[in-house]
Amino acid sequence: MKKLADFLIAIFYTRRCRYCRKVIDIRERICPDCKKDIPRIEGPVCYNCGFSQKECVCKKKSQHYMRICAPYYYSGAAKRAVKKLKYSDDIDISYILAEDMATAYKEHYSEMDFDYCTFVPSHKKEQRKRGFNQAQLLAQHLSKELGIPCKELLIKTALTTPQHTLNESMRSGNLLGAMQVKDRHLEKIRGARILLCDDVKTTGSTLNECAKTLMICGAAEVDCITYCIAKKDNDKTKNSEG
Repeated sequence: MKKLADFLIAIFYTRRCRYCRKVIDIRERICPDCKKDIPRIEGPVCYNCGFSQKECVCKKKSQHYMRICAPYYYSGAAKRAVKKLKYSDDIDISYILAEDMATAYKEHYSEMDFDYCTFVPSHKKEQRKRGFNQAQLLAQHLSKELGIPCKELLIKTALTTPQHTLNESMRSGNLLGAMQVKDRHLEKIRGARILLCDDVKTTGSTLNECAKTLMICGAAEVDCITYCIAKKDNDKTKNSEG
């Protein structure tokens, strides 16, 4: 009887892999390839760079944000999922990415109390070209998962050179002065603890510039969460920007 039920469900309902979106067995959640290729960040974690402590090489370099965490490194199945979101118009996968981010949040930030959830902004021309801001989608879904109000606190005022085309030393200067807090939210962020979201952290320059802007305008603390963190050997990968 169970086999018949599975057969009927398979006919009317197609299950896809959470990460690559291939059609899979109705009883599975992940395809075999992704199951063996999920680059989890195993704790304990260095909250300065987001790497597991045994892989950390950041030397506690000073950042404007207090902490960062992510469920995965930017490779394998996680990298495929980000590409699906950003370059295949598979916006629905953002729900799945946000679920994994929520799991990381509960593991690393469960004792913390944030006033707002926000996201790395896109310039209006960049967003018009892509049709959406993937960081905003993730933040909105994460907000619902965690019950933290999502606010569009930042705007990107300058159309900068894409971060993935620059080396590490050039990335920070490229964004200098490019972020601004929306005037109507200035009062909201004074004294607030803010969770800042993005899809991928590479060198951290984008997150750092956003955090600096929020702190200058009076935020009490900024902590970051991303879906992936890129290792140094992935730093030249064109699809990682943060």
